[in-house]
Amino acid sequence: MLPESQLYTFIDQEKKFALYFLEGQKLIHDLVLTHHLKKGGFSYFRSAVLGVQLMLALLKKGEYFCFYIDAESPYFRLKIEMNAMGLMRGVLYPENLASEPESIQGIARLVKFLPHAESPYQSTLDLRDVSLDEIINLVLSRSYQVESRVELAQVSDQSFMLHQLPLISREDPSDIEEAFRQYQEPLNQFMARGLSTLEDIQQELTHMGFKYLAHRPVQFSCGCSKTQMITNVQSYAKTSNEDIFLPGENSLQVICEYCKTAYQITVTDIEERSAAPS
Repeated sequence: MLPESQLYTFIDQEKKFALYFLEGQKLIHDLVLTHHLKKGGFSYFRSAVLGVQLMLALLKKGEYFCFYIDAESPYFRLKIEMNAMGLMRGVLYPENLASEPESIQGIARLVKFLPHAESPYQSTLDLRDVSLDEIINLVLSRSYQVESRVELAQVSDQSFMLHQLPLISREDPSDIEEAFRQYQEPLNQFMARGLSTLEDIQQELTHMGFKYLAHRPVQFSCGCSKTQMITNVQSYAKTSNEDIFLPGENSLQVICEYCKTAYQITVTDIEERSAAPS
């Protein structure tokens, strides 16, 4: 049985860089059981989850984060949502995406909800023939305005982000590109082994010169409910001004796009929801 996925936090000896390491094998396993994507589509979805999930390290208590890609060439839609507790859900459609896109054109959208803020922080990036790794690094540099670099394992379901910490002294500059080149190969060799326990991970990264600080669980969790689905159906009916039930039918089935749970919604459900005080 696979251990729960974790996001680990380390720091280098000179305290210039933080290393965030995602051990995501259980997370990806759970997503495989939920989604029915073709090989190319799931490969892209896996890579997106392993890359975007590293941004959990930048979330503070009470924050909620949404990452979207609206690609036009090739056409697909990607949604990944997570909160600071490490709970995430995501979806890629169409599910029959035959091959993993090497580069895309479209837009990437980031929406971050902050506690007590009247409106969320939003950022939109134009994408022109860029790879997934480049998209994630663009979001980090332009939306988050941090110096970080992301790397995904080729074999194991793992990834890491090297993050430049604020300078202690202006006379002591640190170079994220130089540090990334220094650690990239040994960290890729480390990820190729697919280690999954805290003891093994801590031991290997300590040998590379990193000090362990903390870890937090990462897991798939949808949070949908029948009440939420009734509200969504009611809202759609109002905006579309269409009959949502087929002639002679008094119920319909709604399937959550994230976890594939099926909900049976009846005319009575909609009527009771409409009559309830707002």
